[in-house]
This record gives sequence, C-alpha cells and structure tokens, in this order.
Amino acid sequence: MQKVRMNKTALFISVVFCWGYFSCKQKPSKNVYENNLGIPPAVLAQLDSIHYTQIQWIDSVKTIGNVFYGDTVLLNFMFKNTGETPLFIAEVKPSCGCTVANYPKHGIMPGEIGILQAKYTSEGFPGNFRKSITVKSNTTNGVYHSLQFLGILSKDSLPHQNKTYLK
Repeated sequence: MQKVRMNKTALFISVVFCWGYFSCKQKPSKNVYENNLGIPPAVLAQLDSIHYTQIQWIDSVKTIGNVFYGDTVLLNFMFKNTGETPLFIAEVKPSCGCTVANYPKHGIMPGEIGILQAKYTSEGFPGNFRKSITVKSNTTNGVYHSLQFLGILSKDSLPHQNKTYLK
C-alpha cells in the first residue's frame, strides 16, 4: 500500500514539475512534451494552457450522400495548426460504435496540416442519418470541436453493398 501511494505521489510531483517547467514564456518545440514518465505528450500539452495553439478545420461537416447497408465509408477531416505552438489531439470520441476514428498522435507543428480519418460502417435503420465526432485538443479557439457527417442509408439490397469507398 505504501509503495502504491509513493508511486502516485511521485507521478503527481512529476506532472506538477512538468507543468511548472512548461509554463514559462518559451515557445515549445516539437519534442518539448516528450518524457520518460509514460505520460502521453498530448496530456502534457492539455495541462500547458499558456501555450495553447489554434486549429482551423478545413472541413468539419461532410455530406456523403447515399450509402448502402453494409458499406464502409472513409472520411478525411483536414485541419491546420494556425497558431504558434504544436497542436496535439488528446482525445477523439465518435457518437456511436459504427464509427472509428484515427488521428495523429504526434504534434502538428504551426502551419502544418493534419488529417483525422473516420471509418463509418453503415448499419441501422434506413433513412437520413447524422453522425458526430468530438475532438479534444490544446487549442484556444475551443478545447472541444465537433465534426459531423450526414447521409442517407438506403434499404435497397444491391450487389455492390459491402464496399469501402472514400468520400
């Protein structure tokens, strides 16, 4: 029990130290949040609010049109770091189990473009649908961002179902 308490205390002290160290007015470089503590750089970037950056979503809403039951759609949501420090995506949460998101785990440097890819496997009831993805990042223009895609799930059973395509 004593060892567990010491490990938690050591981790807390390390995080506070890192936060204090990174809170200086210096501009973080690409690897400033790398550490040997097992703490993901995106977590440390979230704590360092004085060095938050800005994100510009090039496309945050997509209309994908007709989709047939069983088809898989790949969607690329592009964003740009318009700030002065590295941008980290800390967390991505799709609104349902039919969508899985893949995003850069490394810092996106100022001026660089990143891509968040969503994989939507169509299922459910036929008709109009709207799905969303919540993105958490170290940005001054909102820590949480909402991405959306909408379309129509067709009930027709055509021979081309179960295909994967990029929208």
